[in-house]
Amino acid sequence: MNKTLSTDMELFAAALSQVTVAVIQHTADDIPVFIAAGVIEKYTTHYVKIGETSYLRDESEFRIEERSSY
Repeated sequence: MNKTLSTDMELFAAALSQVTVAVIQHTADDIPVFIAAGVIEKYTTHYVKIGETSYLRDESEFRIEERSSY
């Protein structure tokens, strides 16, 4: 199951644990499109930097794959 990271605390935890984060952006028709994946290097209130690219938080979703605890 995928979890969308939206708060500063969630982004901080993902950066600290160095999990792979997927970047998703939506088209004008609201179709989700996979853009990139990698480890969060830096984030601010306006953007998240993954690799050499910064993604605007208002225009992107950041998702991680949650592991079940079974």
